[in-house]
Amino acid sequence: MPTSGPIMVMSITLPTTLKAVPAAEDVQICNSVDEDEVVNNASREGSGDHSLFSSALGFLKENKDEHERPIDEESVQHAHRKAYQEDSAGSLPASSLGSAAALQVLKQFTSGGTSGGGSQTQLISLAMAEASKLFDKSGGASSGNKQDAVNGAAMTVMKLLVQSKFSDGIMGGGNSGGLGTLMGLASKFM
Repeated sequence: MPTSGPIMVMSITLPTTLKAVPAAEDVQICNSVDEDEVVNNASREGSGDHSLFSSALGFLKENKDEHERPIDEESVQHAHRKAYQEDSAGSLPASSLGSAAALQVLKQFTSGGTSGGGSQTQLISLAMAEASKLFDKSGGASSGNKQDAVNGAAMTVMKLLVQSKFSDGIMGGGNSGGLGTLMGLASKFM
């Protein structure tokens, strides 16, 4: 039965997107990474062109909310074991293959097995390069592509950096976090 009388319409304007505000540590880390150097180093050390690594940095920027999400340590350790001890990286999804590569580089970094200075830029470069080489060496992944592997490595490193509260270079000391904090976080994986 129709009703008569005035009809009230309420109009509410809602934002179309909400953006997460990155933590102070995240902003400092993102600002301290030399993007051109990351891309150039990864291209030189890895098996891919500039666009592969540049796209991975874009992925990091687009997914800043992921930087604060905890790393699934058990999954990363499992992926690393499959890739580097059992030589079956091809059985892993591409993002897990990337995480395994990031952990491999982290282990080399914290044990002094890398050359050059210890910077966030270098760590991200080496992890992405390692993921690209591991992807090719393993003949691919069980799912996903090379870009997914490189993105996975970059995100794993970024999470480690953010969650270890870096403020300066990895080799910082004292209260800056630095290598001591990274070593503490890395020890969970070793």
